[in-house]
Amino acid sequence: MKIELAMKTTNQQGNYIYMLVGLLVLITIGPALSERLDVGSRLFIQSSFSAIMFIGVWTLYTDRFLFRFGMGLVLTSFILTLVNYFVASEAIFFIGLISSFSFLLLSIYLAFTHILFSGKITTNKIVGSLCIYMLIGVLWSLVYIFISIIYAEAFHGDLPFSEYSHMWDYLYFSFVTLTTLGYGDITPSLPLVRSLAYLEAICGQFYLAILVASLVGAYVKDH
Repeated sequence: MKIELAMKTTNQQGNYIYMLVGLLVLITIGPALSERLDVGSRLFIQSSFSAIMFIGVWTLYTDRFLFRFGMGLVLTSFILTLVNYFVASEAIFFIGLISSFSFLLLSIYLAFTHILFSGKITTNKIVGSLCIYMLIGVLWSLVYIFISIIYAEAFHGDLPFSEYSHMWDYLYFSFVTLTTLGYGDITPSLPLVRSLAYLEAICGQFYLAILVASLVGAYVKDH
């Protein structure tokens, strides 16, 4: 009952609009906080990001199993982040990233199915499609971090994964690639990373050109 009430209230208020604002704020202030506050900012940003995901995506679903599973992934990632601060371990860091990746991937899937298969297109759903676009960039950045842990020479540039502030560089590279800006200050050096980079660029362009454009067209037609 509580979950259903949260779903109804959040949906009426435009959950994806709040989510978009939250994502933009975190991506904007996150790098600055990481440099100034270090670990404290890391825990704050991760918990804030998880809260935004639940407001934007998970409160729309009444399936208790999915809700508990998502909460378990969030708690696992948060706890491992905290443990890794006291016991610096590459394995713990890697497992934490896998938990975050799984949570993010499932959240994108749930948001995608809600936007496409749950009634007519609304302004909130169009905003949600933009949120998914941003989340794709975040998801791809985690993939680059995974690879950089395994292959230190995966990228050209000062990108040591051991420093949390540098994780924002991977996010920067991901969005530069997703939007096909391609500044060139950070470049992939392995064939695998190069393949992932141009696949991300293709994904970003097709997503905007096909899905978002189709949603906007359907919205205009219905109104």
